[in-house]
Amino acid sequence: MITATNLSRKFGTKTALNDLNLRIEKGELFGIIGPDGAGKTTFFRIVAGLLEPTSGTVEIDRALTFGFVPQRFALYEDLTVDENLDLRAKLYGVPNDVAKARAADLLVRVGMDRFRRRLAGALSGGMKQKLALVAALQTQPQLLLLDEPTTGVDPVSRREFWSLLNQLHHDGLTIVVSTPYMDEAEYATRIAFLDRGRIVSEGTREEVVASFTRPLLEIRTSNRLEVRALLAKVPEVDDLSLFGTRLHARGAAGTGEALIDHVRTALRDVVAPEDVQPLLPSLEDVFVLAGSSAEDEL
Repeated sequence: MITATNLSRKFGTKTALNDLNLRIEKGELFGIIGPDGAGKTTFFRIVAGLLEPTSGTVEIDRALTFGFVPQRFALYEDLTVDENLDLRAKLYGVPNDVAKARAADLLVRVGMDRFRRRLAGALSGGMKQKLALVAALQTQPQLLLLDEPTTGVDPVSRREFWSLLNQLHHDGLTIVVSTPYMDEAEYATRIAFLDRGRIVSEGTREEVVASFTRPLLEIRTSNRLEVRALLAKVPEVDDLSLFGTRLHARGAAGTGEALIDHVRTALRDVVAPEDVQPLLPSLEDVFVLAGSSAEDEL
């Protein structure tokens, strides 16, 4: 459905996309994950036809229709919910009776049927994004592009928004969505991690996690500062993260299963051996490592 080949985009001396290769198939809920400045918005603008690449190509099935929800709210804040949807339907040539029935159904699905006469500018951040989604769905697109649709949205609204995306995906809609949130990547059927304009990891969640070859340990302790100071001196540990009363330690390249012995030895006077245990990697662990590896290559 979407094929990017050696895709690059520069803005002056800054490279937003760097020789990107990616294929997204029909029927996927594809997640593009990455930090701010990774190139996610640039990629979406090129796919939507709003921006030309500096080099490379993006091939899209031109027979399909698509809806686009940009990162920033792009509807009219001085119009009501109904007025915004009526205007969009007219601009896209949707018959009036069809548009009204479709809008009514979609507003019920997103829980906004009570707010049809409210000005868009008076909506909360989550409700604005729901309205933008309804507007994008009015033309019954076959492909839905969403550029960080839940940034700045409260956790409850984020969860509701993703629940709706899952429903739409199960209804057969192909969805490509970008997000800086690792927990949202769990919803996607396939994901790609974009960092500094390059894809540094791609696949299903299981494939991406399986690509993480470093050992991880969890250390339970009430004396985090002392333990962290001791672990900072262990050459086999190259990354430490705090999680409440626990620390996560990542092994350096080539350390392997010996990491647990090195850590238990270093902490023998302050932590019991059973409080140092192996830990399965998360998507966040994979992406943090992938991002740091990409930085080392630059």
